[in-house]
Amino acid sequence: NWDMKCPASCTPIIWDSMLHTLKLRDKFSTLSFLERCLVTAALYGDMVEWRLWQVLAYYLDQSSPLSSAFDIVQDNQSYLKDQTKSLAVQEKCRSTYSHRQHSIHRHILLGNTDKPVQLLLEVEQDSPNFYQDCLRASLISSVSDSEVAQSTIKLVATNLIANDHLLEGCQLLCLIKKAVDACRYMQNFHHYNEAIWLAKVALSRDEYFEVMKYYIDLLVNNGSRHLGILLAISLHYFDKAAEILLATKLVTIAAPLVESCIEAGKWPDTGSDIKDRVFVEYAKYMVSLNNVEVALKYCDMGGEKGKQLGEELRICAQ
Repeated sequence: NWDMKCPASCTPIIWDSMLHTLKLRDKFSTLSFLERCLVTAALYGDMVEWRLWQVLAYYLDQSSPLSSAFDIVQDNQSYLKDQTKSLAVQEKCRSTYSHRQHSIHRHILLGNTDKPVQLLLEVEQDSPNFYQDCLRASLISSVSDSEVAQSTIKLVATNLIANDHLLEGCQLLCLIKKAVDACRYMQNFHHYNEAIWLAKVALSRDEYFEVMKYYIDLLVNNGSRHLGILLAISLHYFDKAAEILLATKLVTIAAPLVESCIEAGKWPDTGSDIKDRVFVEYAKYMVSLNNVEVALKYCDMGGEKGKQLGEELRICAQ
């Protein structure tokens, strides 16, 4: 059920971080519950579980930013900073017309206008795209805030999108500061990676949360549960993450996650019974291992159903 793999280029970064975590093992008895989970995952070389605890640790106390190896799970400010650096590197290495168009596309989505105009005007005069790129440069540099201009550009954008020119239409929407509309179009046409990239670099907090909630449900329904869990944690939807874990029968991960959130004082008070259900299931798991002592501990943390199970276990023990 752990279905998210690290890109090969990011694996050394993750391993280095895991090795750093291992240095804490000599202080194991003094560590917090979450830090113990991190060290245990590192000791077993479980990269995927270690990533989950690392993401949870960051969003519980935000002590230091997640590295670029965590990609879309990073906080938006760090993600934007890393993507801007990446775009600058790509510009220096561009060698083809398509590379230049990619840079132009990204800058427009970021809300930049000067750089796209500069890149468009670099087109060679004998290029078949010379006339088109000159017109695009003129359009970008002449966008105004007048109601007529905004309405016209939005109409043109929707017509382009309806006629299989999604990215070009979304660029126009971003030029008139309609990035949230562009995100919705990208989602509707199943360009999810592009939609998430735009959401992280251009949307307000509330708009971003709406896009990501939809994406998390989509990931879970399509079997990509691990990424859905990490994104739920990044939105501080810790109860949602626990619910996905429980549904995936990963109660051995769900229970430490809930307990870590409670220890940090960050468990959401939403009225959901997911916390009690997680602890009851974990208590049952401990019973299956004949560890009644630990099972009783989690029964006491599991609400009314937990208390009932605890009473049954105590009667059986007698």
